[in-house]
Amino acid sequence: MNIDEFLQRVRLERKGNSWSVLVVPNLDSQQLVDDLKDTLTIFTECEVICLSANGEATNLVEKIINTNEAYLILWDFNQWDNHKWYELDCQRSKLIRKQKVVLVLSPETVKTMFNYAPNLVSLVAFKIYNFSKDTELLTSEERQTRLAKLQEWSGLSDSEVIEMAEAQTLPPDPEYAEWLVLLERGDLIEQ
Repeated sequence: MNIDEFLQRVRLERKGNSWSVLVVPNLDSQQLVDDLKDTLTIFTECEVICLSANGEATNLVEKIINTNEAYLILWDFNQWDNHKWYELDCQRSKLIRKQKVVLVLSPETVKTMFNYAPNLVSLVAFKIYNFSKDTELLTSEERQTRLAKLQEWSGLSDSEVIEMAEAQTLPPDPEYAEWLVLLERGDLIEQ
């Protein structure tokens, strides 16, 4: 599953306390988590926070309890052993929140979670997706074609769109956010 397919699944989930897992084969997860956060923020028009699980399970639970963002991305479980998963599992009732949660895990970590955190697994249910990185990326030629279509649609140039984004006068249409992403200027998208 690529990021676009995952976002379509997220769109179908209307209720809070929805948990899912993205299984990432090679854990270059910092970049993936950053990209996922940016994409979810644009796609859902909600606040998204990333929480590292690097540390104790009780610390992660406290971070989750003290957040108000609509989406949580939990990641960095690489160092977790069966004891930490069991500890998190014992605090499952504290994890039932209004947020939607995405766990970014390696295949090995998913196995550990299944073995030592069965209550947490029940939150995830059947929403475990193998992530295929870069399958949704456009080739350079496809990107240029899309940029040309956006220019034709709006009557603006790339530099005019960047100037408007910097001045915060860009219309809120999603096409402009896509345009900035295609120009590798996602940093200019208003939060």
